[in-house]
Amino acid sequence: MTAADATTPELPILRARAQGKLSGDEAFGQLYELYAPKVLGWLGMRVNPADADDLFQDVWTVFYGRWSRWQFTPEMQAPEARPVLSFLFRTCHFVLQGHRRRMLRPNQSLADIEVADGVHGAEQVQRKAELGRCLERACKVCRPEELDVLLAKLAGVPARETARTLQITEAVVDHRFRKALARLQKDLAPQRGREKKEEA
Repeated sequence: MTAADATTPELPILRARAQGKLSGDEAFGQLYELYAPKVLGWLGMRVNPADADDLFQDVWTVFYGRWSRWQFTPEMQAPEARPVLSFLFRTCHFVLQGHRRRMLRPNQSLADIEVADGVHGAEQVQRKAELGRCLERACKVCRPEELDVLLAKLAGVPARETARTLQITEAVVDHRFRKALARLQKDLAPQRGREKKEEA
């Protein structure tokens, strides 16, 4: 495995499938094992655990249908390509939009829905405790549109695909990411100050 493959772990699976070394179901199983924690983390940051589990199944059902018709194009061979991750991010986004529309009260708009306080599944996005704590705080202090970008960045979704999914420009993706980081830094600064005092 090359260094490029190490940074895009889905690429060896796609190549093996394209070359007939893996069946469709075998490749799907490996992709599921690779990305299920990220998908559950994305959903768990935005909705309650019971809804996250249901939406998780919806996302993978959509992907399974798409995977059966997957076209292995030359651009997928690029070292930086993450077509499966990008597809899953896009699918999560649309599944969440549909879920929010179903949950709307008659006089409520999408802009009125606040980010869920729970972070069930966030640990599966990243096992490190420090990042887990940052994600928990991000869920509380970042705006929903900033959280979308932050989660995409942490998962490695290309900026171009993030912009296409959210229907914004790459410049806006970068701006929202920087805003999310600024909010986190401001929020975590007092806590880090307290920790340093306790260590002293």
